[in-house]
Amino acid sequence: MFRRQVPPAKVPTDTVIPFRFFDDTPLWRTIILYSMFVFDDVLSPEKLRNSLERLAKRDGWTRLGARMRKDAQGNLEYHIPAEFTEERRALSYTHMAYDMDAADHPVASKIPAPSSKPAVVCDPDDFRGLLYPDSGPVSIDDYLNRDIPQLGLYIISFRDKTFVVIYWPHTLMDALGKKALLDAWTLMLQGREDDIVAPQGRDGDPLADLGKYPTEPHKLASRRLSMFGLAQYGINNVLDLFRAQENRMLCVPGSFIENLRKEAISELESEGAENTFLTEGDVLCAWWIKVATSHLPANSQRTVVINNAYSLRKCLETDLLPKGVPYVSNGTGFINVLLPVHHIFEKPLSYIAAATRTAIQELGTRSQVEAFFAMWRGSSGRIPPFFGNGNMHMITLSNWGKAKLFDLDFSAAVLQPSREGGKSGSPIYIQNNQWGIVLPNGFPIMGKDKDGNFWLSGYMNKGLWGRIEEQLVKA
Repeated sequence: MFRRQVPPAKVPTDTVIPFRFFDDTPLWRTIILYSMFVFDDVLSPEKLRNSLERLAKRDGWTRLGARMRKDAQGNLEYHIPAEFTEERRALSYTHMAYDMDAADHPVASKIPAPSSKPAVVCDPDDFRGLLYPDSGPVSIDDYLNRDIPQLGLYIISFRDKTFVVIYWPHTLMDALGKKALLDAWTLMLQGREDDIVAPQGRDGDPLADLGKYPTEPHKLASRRLSMFGLAQYGINNVLDLFRAQENRMLCVPGSFIENLRKEAISELESEGAENTFLTEGDVLCAWWIKVATSHLPANSQRTVVINNAYSLRKCLETDLLPKGVPYVSNGTGFINVLLPVHHIFEKPLSYIAAATRTAIQELGTRSQVEAFFAMWRGSSGRIPPFFGNGNMHMITLSNWGKAKLFDLDFSAAVLQPSREGGKSGSPIYIQNNQWGIVLPNGFPIMGKDKDGNFWLSGYMNKGLWGRIEEQLVKA
């Protein structure tokens, strides 16, 4: 007989803090994140654990060790123990040690090396069995029905490499929140505790007023999907939720993107464009949009919606999120570019890259961000606004380049440097896995590694990645 899980009893001495408004959303509730960092060094598990656990006990950082509960209305709240003990630790921790080289392990041996040209290099889901500890959380119910911290650490040691996995519910933080956590963890490892800055907000919500005072309409307001439009989009794409999805990791050499960037800028200059500035990220995303939509009919009038996730931190540094103080939470918005399919096929890469850059400049202003979040705040069920139409093809991109994850410096925890020499303590490979909802055509970009290679991954309907691999081989 099925027995309903019962949440643990609330502890009267816990400090109760309501979730921030834009943390407790239906989308973030559905996602549990696992980030894996592979080091070509032997790291000290105890140094890594002790430093991260001490960080979670510091003033302003105790949300990392909070327990998740619901209030009487069903809203999420943090319950922070008055004191972290052996029974109620500040950090979930597991360590697995193998007396072998990673190359001799059936799963760890599959970690990909960079490619000399754009290529699909692995299936990140092949490593799920390696990065997932026994009883690791896979849904928000695991946090609600067990007395576990928000943050978990899983370390897998080999004789020549170390795999470091951190995991958390998306309700806790986004990619740049993770970056702030990693920076503080590094300082703790280095014995520089006095340099650690407490995150913004502490027990409050720095974004409590975001979206309450719009001064202008959003520039895409006329293209916003109504509830009927959203329902139509859902009906048109419901089969994707039942189709088999395939996950792949792509490596794109930096030299390839730089050549495309120079070519795109040259195209814009020859057309007499007023603004010819393009970032590597603009060009990488534009190139990937062309590749990821190549299975669609070339003459289609269907709308492709490019849904770019971006951090609010820089935009809000003049008022809500002052510069120099980390924001360990969800500070993510979305910038949209709407293009007909046939334009993606007919026009040069510079057209898509420039459209992306223009959207960032126009929709990323402080007033437009306020307008966007006014729509989000006023939506039914805290669902972010979507733009386009019920028949659109949506691609979501999340570029974590600004987090500079490959620059992570864990050299203070190195016991045995890389056999290959060079700087030790920095990851050679990074991937992100998630449990919960899987969004087809959602692509996180891990960033650029020390050799200049870009890494991105994502899910697509079964069979599409095979077609992309065929294209890349011919490129």
